Amino acid sequence: MPGMIGFISPDQVAEDHDCFANVAGDKHSYFVSQHYQHMLKNVEHIACYEYSDDRLHVTIWGDIFSINGNDCKTEDALQNLCEQYLIDNLLEFCHGLNGYFVFSVYDKQTQALHLATDRFGIKPLYLWVEGDRIKGFASEPKAILLHPDYTQEIDQSALDTYVDVGHMLGEQTLFKNIRRVPAATLVTINTQAEHYQQQLYWQWSEIKPLNDISFDEAVDKSYQLFDASMARCMSVVKQPKLAITLSGGLDSRVLLAGAKQHYKGEIKTFTFGEPSCDDAVIAKQVADFAGVSNQLVAIDQSNWFSGRERGVWLTDGLKNILHMHALSSVELIAQESNYLLNGYLGDVTFGGSYLFPESQATISKQKRIATRYTKHVQHANIDHDYFTHENDDPVLIYNRGVRFIGAGSDLLSHQLHNLKPFMDNDLVEFLYSLPESFRRNGKLYHAMLLRYYPDYFAAIPWQQTGKPISLTENQVEPKVNPVKQQLVKLIKGSLFERVARKLYRSIAPKRHYVAYDTWLRETQFKQYLTDMLCMPNSRVATLIGNDQVNKILSKFFAMDDSIRPEKIGSLLTLELYLEQLESGKKSAGYSK
Repeated sequence: MPGMIGFISPDQVAEDHDCFANVAGDKHSYFVSQHYQHMLKNVEHIACYEYSDDRLHVTIWGDIFSINGNDCKTEDALQNLCEQYLIDNLLEFCHGLNGYFVFSVYDKQTQALHLATDRFGIKPLYLWVEGDRIKGFASEPKAILLHPDYTQEIDQSALDTYVDVGHMLGEQTLFKNIRRVPAATLVTINTQAEHYQQQLYWQWSEIKPLNDISFDEAVDKSYQLFDASMARCMSVVKQPKLAITLSGGLDSRVLLAGAKQHYKGEIKTFTFGEPSCDDAVIAKQVADFAGVSNQLVAIDQSNWFSGRERGVWLTDGLKNILHMHALSSVELIAQESNYLLNGYLGDVTFGGSYLFPESQATISKQKRIATRYTKHVQHANIDHDYFTHENDDPVLIYNRGVRFIGAGSDLLSHQLHNLKPFMDNDLVEFLYSLPESFRRNGKLYHAMLLRYYPDYFAAIPWQQTGKPISLTENQVEPKVNPVKQQLVKLIKGSLFERVARKLYRSIAPKRHYVAYDTWLRETQFKQYLTDMLCMPNSRVATLIGNDQVNKILSKFFAMDDSIRPEKIGSLLTLELYLEQLESGKKSAGYSK
């Protein structure tokens, strides 16, 4: 993805070196001063801002929508950032910033460097640390990995987490001396001594409960804040067209409804999946009602893998190759607009989908999260001050929302700038100040949608249940068919299971837009997996053992449900990335 790259050393690399050139985007600016060099890269001059004078060099990558509740342009925030630094008020200033960004402030007099991540850590930033010395930072790990002074060392515990959980947790990357900077963090670096320190500028415990608000008042207030967030996002769009990936869900639908109110240009919607799947049918219905175009980007057995090897490189192997659904539509979308409205975590912040079941209320938060992450829970940093809150959402928003779902945005960012209205600071603070009962089972969310956007939701079904949302029904999952359950039990493990699955896929209504459990087991792709993962030169097999890889694949091909398609995707993603990284180093003329 585009963003920042910086190195701290008296020995600087050329600005056309692969460690700069292989990061996505075009060069926006390049700066060198004594022991410090910095490059900012962007797409179509979007969301990159720079200021430089005799004293300071300052950059922002991303969007800042408001400061302490007052709407602003990122250009204004850049000037305020300079002013607040000069009066030694940087930490407090960060506290009031609303947006998704990373910024850098370099003081030419003191040679001090300051880096900051946004409140929820949406924009990524990785540090390269050798012992107690910091050597560099980047928005993409590959910028560090391709530096000639970098020595690669795999973090075995992170690799195990990725294979078992399906994504990294906490600050993990695949490499021991590269880690992700936490959310809401200010990093201060002495570029001469190569020493650094970190400070937290915000934490979830600062959100105080609102116990005297009625449900109706909460519905109205949540709409007002969501509407304000939509207006802020639309204010940064500088092109005549706006893109939305429209599904059969609720989040993308309300984004379309909000965009129709606040955006004056042309709106283009895109849906990906198998033709006639629920998402395609419902999205077309919604688009027709809204009077906007809708283009279906088909994903099927013949094309689903196309381009995903490149997707592995774009995301530094941090996004499971099976979850790159949107990659197939990037080129089409970018032809229309480089701005993409993204329903990121709407089901979580508004819909309460991460709330633990009420039956687990007596279990400690640590045990609930440990059930999800098992032995890897230690890497989720759940005891960090940042996550202090009465429920599990803050831990899961970062460890799943940012480290897993957010990697999907990273996948698209080489051509698309994502806008994420559901993560507006003011909206999130309000939603998490409410009683949990308001958000549980989507109660508040559904009430807001039906009250303020009835034409979009009262009669059009929700893909998740096959029915329109309702204030009188708490169903958030499709009802289970007992006859189907019994049939599954009868054929489970039999010789007929594979044939039965294919037959069911061919005649049953297509609720979901992909069928990876079937596609991965097709003869041609099965051979590809075997060649990639089981050959003597397999990098993953070397790291976790040939026997283990063979066991996982054998169980999966034998229809053993203990091995999910996602685990196969994790192994393949790691193999492809390590292979690409090795090739990248060789093509650059060096290898360590």
